[in-house]
Amino acid sequence: MNAGADQRGLTLIEVLVALTILSLAVGSLLVLLSQHSRNAAALENRALARIVAENALVRYVGAVKTGDAKILEGEQAIGGQIFVWELDRERSSVNGFEIVEATVRLEDRGQVLASMTTLQRGVGPLDPVGQP
Repeated sequence: MNAGADQRGLTLIEVLVALTILSLAVGSLLVLLSQHSRNAAALENRALARIVAENALVRYVGAVKTGDAKILEGEQAIGGQIFVWELDRERSSVNGFEIVEATVRLEDRGQVLASMTTLQRGVGPLDPVGQP
């Protein structure tokens, strides 16, 4: 009678190989979830920055209508974070209009998260570098 023929369990090497494969799969899954969380946070920041850019352009267009379009930068708190926005004006090829671009960054970082442009009836002369 052969002693190995009656054995019904797994050998130590088989268990170690199975644990190694399992740990690789779980480790890969954790890395994937971590990257997904970072991407979701970045997408949320970009979506909030886009809202801030829209708000800045709406404020500017409203200020043009009231004759008080002098504020070209500011901050807005949204989603628990502070975003810094800036408006740049430049001449348009369409006579009497200007191009207004809003750029938005997080307060503590320099990377532009959102940029939005609109065409607006000019409010006054622009100097050669495109600023009022």
